[in-house]
Amino acid sequence: MDYNKSMFLEEVALDFDLERIANLSLFEKFKFDDYVTLIYQEALFAEKEGIRNLDKSPNYTRNKTYTLFAMLVLNGTKPEILREIIMNYARSFEKSDTFYAKIAIMGIGLLMIVEEYPADAIFNYLMLLLGRNFLLENKKYDGCPGKYAEIDLELTEAIEYKPFEGELRKLKYDMLALLKLSHEKGKGFVKEFINDGYGNDELKFFFNMMDVESPEMSAYLYNEFMQSDSRHRRILISGSYAILSKYDVFSTHYIFNSIIGKYSRYDKDSGEIEAEVQAHVDDIMKMD
Repeated sequence: MDYNKSMFLEEVALDFDLERIANLSLFEKFKFDDYVTLIYQEALFAEKEGIRNLDKSPNYTRNKTYTLFAMLVLNGTKPEILREIIMNYARSFEKSDTFYAKIAIMGIGLLMIVEEYPADAIFNYLMLLLGRNFLLENKKYDGCPGKYAEIDLELTEAIEYKPFEGELRKLKYDMLALLKLSHEKGKGFVKEFINDGYGNDELKFFFNMMDVESPEMSAYLYNEFMQSDSRHRRILISGSYAILSKYDVFSTHYIFNSIIGKYSRYDKDSGEIEAEVQAHVDDIMKMD
C-alpha cells in the first residue's frame, strides 16, 4: 500500500470519531446512501474531468456543506487546512450524530478525492463506515459500486448551524488583520505588537508558546491547545498558528468560520474578505 495513503487512513481514524457513524440507527443509515453516492459521483467526475473542474459537476450545488468544502478545493486550499476546516464543522455537532456523520462522510470523501483514491475505493470505504453487519444483513450491498454511478440523488435537508458570530466576528477579523500584517511587515513586527500593543494576555500566551524553533513541537502544542471547548480561545490559537505557519488570509478566514460554526458563502469573492481585513488592519495600526 502507498505509504502516504496508509498514513491518511490512520489519521482519519484519529481525527474523526468514526464510532458515531457506525452507531447510527438503521433508519438513519439507510438515508446515508445518497451522501456516499454524492461523493462517489464526484470522484468519478474528478477522474474524468479533473478535480479543478468540480464546479462544473451537476452535483456541485446539491448540498451546501459539500459545495463549501469543494469550493475550498477549487481555491487551492492546502489539504491539511481543508481537513482542519472539516473537523471544526464536525465538532459543532457534539450532540447530533446524524449531522456529525453527514459532515464526516462528505468531508472524508472529498479529502480522499484530493488524495487521488480511486472512486470505487472511496465508495466502499465510506460505505464500510456504516458498519459491516449493516451492509451484509440490512443493506445487502454486494460490494460493487458501479450501479450508483448515475442514479438520481435525493439528499435530505441541509445541515443547519446555530448563529454564533456576535463578538467573535471582531476577533476573527482582528486575527486576520494580524495575519495580513505578518505577511507585509514580518513575524517580528506582529510578535512585538501582540506582546506590547494588542493587550490580550491569552493571545500572548498561545502565540509565544507555539513560537518555538521546532515545527513539530509547534504543531503538537497547537493540537493540544485546540482541545479547548472555547470558540474564543480556538480563534486565538488558530490565528496564532496561522501567523507562525504563514497561512494565507483567504484560507484562514474559512478556518475561523468553521470554528464559529456558520455557513460561508461559497461564492464570496476574496476581494470582499481582503477589504474588510484591511479595515481592521487600519484600526489596529492606530493602536500602535
